[in-house]
Amino acid sequence: MELVVKAAVICIVVALTAVLLQRDTPEMSLLLVLSAIAVVMTFALSFYQDLRQMALLLLEETRLDGTLFLPILKIIAISLIAKLGGDVCKDSGQGALASLVDMAGTVCALLAAQPLLHRALEILVDLGR
Repeated sequence: MELVVKAAVICIVVALTAVLLQRDTPEMSLLLVLSAIAVVMTFALSFYQDLRQMALLLLEETRLDGTLFLPILKIIAISLIAKLGGDVCKDSGQGALASLVDMAGTVCALLAAQPLLHRALEILVDLGR
């Protein structure tokens, strides 16, 4: 919860400052926003080990195959990164780049989902026998 409060405060202050800078120096406004993203992401990444341990515990307790669990985590990470990248592009007035980031995220998510799709196909084939 502490992370969310820190992130919210940083983002609100940066957003207000970026609005003031946007009129005179839009480049500085964008750099300020990108700096805030870097700071908040650094905070979030500090919890990586805790998240990893939780995921490993879930994997162990559910006895799921790791080859099926890992793609889900990859897809979540890809969607978060694509959403953030697309939003930054939209905010800077680059709608075409935002669409490109969204498309790249979709393609990467589909590629990351391949093991899940293969396993689902195997199950369907086995049921048909």
